[in-house]
Amino acid sequence: MSALDILGVGVCLPGTDKPTEALSPAVTGTPGPGWLDVAAALPGRGYKRLPSACQYLLAATGNALADADGALSAVPAERRGVVVGTDNAGMALLDEQDRTIIGRGADAIAPLTAPYFAMSLFASRLATEHQVNGFTLTVNSPRTAALDALGAGARALAADRADVLVVGATEESLPAGEPGADGSDTGAVALICARAGDTPPASSYGTVQVRDAFLEPGARSGRALENAWRALTEDGDRPSRVDAVVDDSPVGEAVKAWLDNRCADLTVSPAGAGALTPLRHLVAALAARDGHSRIVVTAAAEGNVAFARLDASAHVPLIHPPQNRSR
Repeated sequence: MSALDILGVGVCLPGTDKPTEALSPAVTGTPGPGWLDVAAALPGRGYKRLPSACQYLLAATGNALADADGALSAVPAERRGVVVGTDNAGMALLDEQDRTIIGRGADAIAPLTAPYFAMSLFASRLATEHQVNGFTLTVNSPRTAALDALGAGARALAADRADVLVVGATEESLPAGEPGADGSDTGAVALICARAGDTPPASSYGTVQVRDAFLEPGARSGRALENAWRALTEDGDRPSRVDAVVDDSPVGEAVKAWLDNRCADLTVSPAGAGALTPLRHLVAALAARDGHSRIVVTAAAEGNVAFARLDASAHVPLIHPPQNRSR
């Protein structure tokens, strides 16, 4: 089974830059624009006018790279890869561009942000920043995009397309008036990953394996869920805890009911718009370094379901360097 060794973790979230606080930032609700101190998080030129979700992703990745202590720079540029999951990174920008075109014409759109109507530009900008010449991939599956990005990264490493990956997720709050805008995801998380099973790293948070499924809305059979679950627990070693991030859609309710019958320690959290929250749960578990395994599950109303299993490692980083200056 394809699995990832997690070598470094970084976050850029409202109210915190610490992975240990990925689920408990000082800011609650939907923060307003400008919560990131860009000059402190991304010192240098060329960052201030980037789309917010791009700033979050670059800041989180910088933190993860510092945490991984040179793991990416140690391999040639052609052996580096980037996989980014997002659902709404460009929604606020597209809304702003639409209003600009209607009110002032297309010539008034800022040239620096104009290309970001394409969701792939967020990952491409990250790849350019860190000289990634192996491959760049963007995943946009509803709510499962971040966990699907981990799964895609694991398959790419297993196919020998790269040696080290940056796998991240970034989201920006939905524009006011959009369905799900209240409490929608904002911020970014990044992980530095290598193929598990190769030479054991000097330090690692643990391994992550991902399996996905599709549950037809209204379907009564849970066979797809069972297959994904068995793939992650085939050795009979079931994790001590399961975190489910689901909404109240028929698919979300079906996944929650299915898990209720299989998990002694199940925690259910509400899912907002975006793909970031499930990865925040995974990062919080990685950063806790409590030696326990767990599974994070998320599902979308459209039927996408993703399972990510974390197995904690005894080889863990000893320190976290200072990270960004979110506020």
